[in-house]
Amino acid sequence: MRNAANRKQQSGEHSTGYKGLTVIIILCFLGIMPLLIWISLPENSTYAVVTTSSAMIQSAAAEAGLEICSQEAKSVEVQGAQSAILYQLAPDCSRSTDENRVKILVVGFNTTEDQMAAIAEAQATYSNWQTTNTAAFMSDTSTIIVHAASGNQAVGQISSSLIGQGAARIL
Repeated sequence: MRNAANRKQQSGEHSTGYKGLTVIIILCFLGIMPLLIWISLPENSTYAVVTTSSAMIQSAAAEAGLEICSQEAKSVEVQGAQSAILYQLAPDCSRSTDENRVKILVVGFNTTEDQMAAIAEAQATYSNWQTTNTAAFMSDTSTIIVHAASGNQAVGQISSSLIGQGAARIL
């Protein structure tokens, strides 16, 4: 009888040990899984380009003395466009007006070829875009469009900063 009681107690200890080990393995897997997903993302991911362009926008805004008042994801109907973010900047977000507001649209493309095709189509469609206080840039597979009301000098300041950060101006 004593042997049966000892075996039952030992088998209970083993099942508790296996349950604990199983829980530890599951928790380790859940902790490592996000790292595995992050490591497996391709380096040329369009999503990464659009989100990392926010560092360029933040720097350009700071150099121009502007605050980022909002940023929101937008859908764009352009072939090859993967994602887009619209930034709205102003010297003081609580006193933002149409005259002092700057809008920056960043569009990420699947490939450079898609990006170039979209730029060529936009240039043909909007041939007078440069007279509207608008500047356009390329950075990797992202296109950055800066626009403000006529006479707003911030477009020039932001343009200089983007070029300084390695963006290429689209003429």
